[in-house]
Amino acid sequence: APGLRFTRLKLMRVLDLSRAEFEGGKLPSSIGRLIHLRYLSLYLANVTHLPSSMRNLKMLLYLNLCVDARSSIYMPNFLKEMRLLTNLFLPLMIHDKVKMELGNLVNLETLENFSTEHGSVRDLQGMTRLKALSISFNGKGCTMETLSSSLSGLSHLETLTIYDDYKLYAPTNDEEGFFLDCMNLKQLKLSIYMPRLPDAQRFPSYLTSITLSGCCMEEDPMQILEKLLHLYEVSLLNKSFCGRRMVCSGGGFPKLHKLHMWHLDELEDWIV
Repeated sequence: APGLRFTRLKLMRVLDLSRAEFEGGKLPSSIGRLIHLRYLSLYLANVTHLPSSMRNLKMLLYLNLCVDARSSIYMPNFLKEMRLLTNLFLPLMIHDKVKMELGNLVNLETLENFSTEHGSVRDLQGMTRLKALSISFNGKGCTMETLSSSLSGLSHLETLTIYDDYKLYAPTNDEEGFFLDCMNLKQLKLSIYMPRLPDAQRFPSYLTSITLSGCCMEEDPMQILEKLLHLYEVSLLNKSFCGRRMVCSGGGFPKLHKLHMWHLDELEDWIV
């Protein structure tokens, strides 16, 4: 969108710039003049720089910053001004120097791609309306215990994803710090290095769906999972389990309907 300007669109409420191309990867600073915007999407847009003028978009309810992830994006610390946001989708790749303050965003119901490297997990504590949350977690300056503590007050949380695409986080016994006290959590996805699954009492008691991938678990996860009495669906995906033997006991998984297993390359015996 070369030469794109937003100077004559001051009353616009909805703006979808998905897959748009911007000269030099820079979103025009005139975007800050659209002070009545409620919805803004830059999904898969070719953007590497966001202007500080975006701090003027204080009426936004929905903001999608999942831009084209071929290169990292630089963005000033303007999100703290958008206190009305209910849905926020952050970029997958963020410039190393970017730091975000999100503690003011207490109206959020959906937060995707929150990064423990670029934001403080303590900012999550006030987001008590959150229903869906995904976290990019690499352990830099944040332990699993700190993360679990910050999530403990999110009583409306229903869906949680924690992932580390680079598998840089290699805990020793830090899975002991894993404790999810989210009473309404139904769906959990974990894609982090975790050689041993925490005990069943560390998971929400009403969990209905769990997906594990890339955990490289060495101990049989079925001994823990079968004790989660409300599980309806279990997915053990790519290298979630690196052991050779799994055992499902007779009284386990009383409500299980779906079991997915994929790319468990070391598995030799599955005893049911």
